[in-house]
Amino acid sequence: MSYDNMLQKALKFHQQGNFGEAEKLYRQILQTAPDHPQVLNLLGLIAQSKGLHQEAVSYFEKSILKDFNNFEIYFNLGWSLFALGKYNEAANAYHKVIKLKPDTKEAYNSLGEIYAITGNHRKAEEMFHCALNFDPSYPEALSNLAYLKNDINELEKIYHKHPEHSFTAYQLALLFQKKADLNKALDYAVKAAQNTPIESYQLLAGELHLQNHHPESAKVYFCEALQINPKSVTALINLANAEPDAKTAEKMYKQALDISPRDFDAHLNYAVLLHNQNRLSEALEEYRKAVTINPDSSEVSHNLGILQRQMGEFTQALGLFFNSFSLNPNNPQYALDIAETLTIMYAEQPQQAQQVAQRWLEQYPDNIFAQRINAAFENKTTDTDSKYSQQLFDVFAPTYEQTMQDINYILPLKMSEFIGDILGTIIDLGCGTGLLGEQIKRPHNHIIGIDISEQMLQKAKNKNIYDRLEQVDIIEYCNHLPPQAFVTAADVMGYIGNIEPLLQKIYPHPFAFSIATDNKCSNYTLLPNGRYVYNKQYIHDILTRCGYQNISSKDCVLRIENGQDVLGTIFLAKGKNDES
Repeated sequence: MSYDNMLQKALKFHQQGNFGEAEKLYRQILQTAPDHPQVLNLLGLIAQSKGLHQEAVSYFEKSILKDFNNFEIYFNLGWSLFALGKYNEAANAYHKVIKLKPDTKEAYNSLGEIYAITGNHRKAEEMFHCALNFDPSYPEALSNLAYLKNDINELEKIYHKHPEHSFTAYQLALLFQKKADLNKALDYAVKAAQNTPIESYQLLAGELHLQNHHPESAKVYFCEALQINPKSVTALINLANAEPDAKTAEKMYKQALDISPRDFDAHLNYAVLLHNQNRLSEALEEYRKAVTINPDSSEVSHNLGILQRQMGEFTQALGLFFNSFSLNPNNPQYALDIAETLTIMYAEQPQQAQQVAQRWLEQYPDNIFAQRINAAFENKTTDTDSKYSQQLFDVFAPTYEQTMQDINYILPLKMSEFIGDILGTIIDLGCGTGLLGEQIKRPHNHIIGIDISEQMLQKAKNKNIYDRLEQVDIIEYCNHLPPQAFVTAADVMGYIGNIEPLLQKIYPHPFAFSIATDNKCSNYTLLPNGRYVYNKQYIHDILTRCGYQNISSKDCVLRIENGQDVLGTIFLAKGKNDES
């Protein structure tokens, strides 16, 4: 076959999308013409289509050496350099395109994208306008300009006018994801992915399916991304994250690390898998590799701290938690872990724990967990109980029920047995995820759940137990209790302290609630763990002062904490003539 015929046949295969056959012929041509610029450029485009951008760059650079005035090759080079995150080099390639062919609107648009991603929005806007000067209806530049301004309405107008432009649908998906409108984000991401088989589109559709709790659908898109780019580390990591079988997931993480040994996300996610399997020494090694790659990751420091605490290395764990907190002081989970670790240390090293807590409060006087732990260590009451409870249980919500199972928490069942069936309206104060509601709900009653934590209420809502749920401070809510309602509060008083004002608001409604007891204290005290305990007689006295005359109680074990039973009492208080 002649040289020209071979090239024509290869080009035909390339145009038909048969890249494998085209590549074979291109390589045969290079055996006799190793510096052929057109063939080198075409091989670069094939590598680019596979996501092999480093290989593509090599081909484009060799092609440019023989055809240094071809603006198209510079444009292709810029595309792959951009994909590799080499933004300065990509910008140089696009500037070369403009020098050779000043009316190349695509080069201005690509420069705008580089300026946008590197944070220079003024220059990005300027470049998009330059592109639009050559073509005022250029959809990509119009979309980029709207995306730069976070203008969803304008983007939707562009998309409805050009539904074939998957890029606009992709940008809409990203903006709706930022707004936490996951349904709309997923809708646009699927449109982009189905319309145009690009790795980034498939990945976004898969990630949004995961966020919408559709792991099987997510895996379909991750597999498609992997077909587009067999070396897609992101696709492998996401597939592993969506995979229920731990052995299969582990193989995928290892495959990702074989492709990219220094990939931070691969090390981090693999470490989490090992940690969850209780393979602590292996997890520790993977976390340490992740820290080496990205020492400024608050997440890795936090996860390492959890692991060190689990291994009994409390001082090291505390240092890691403080590192996470310093990197991201607005994350309440990090503050909570510091407080919990200080509580553990306090049992054996009270003076050291108290000194660390004091320094923490001095540096961050507005942090609610630092305030609480210092008050607890000093055995002082605090006026921030409501704010503390809100932040605590918002953080606690995702793992709350599993934790309750782990500590043998059967208080809701015991309360239900003690108070019996309840007719009419029940107000469940501090309802949390609905553990008490599950026990006391009957066809003949109506339950209203009250809690200050939005995240806990969302968990309760998903159970369809409550007739109504309200996010409000329970003391505020009790200013306007419905008449003749029965009020409950399971494991709530431990976060309040002085409960007499609350009892005064609830009286004369019948009220069932629990307390943790310590009859050595005169009334109530804040323990180092941040919860209040009460003298049982003190509770009886304030119920009487409020006007309750029919008071019964039952001692019980509330939960197991650090291997020890936590003792408590369930109270049922009614008015003199109240038989409900």
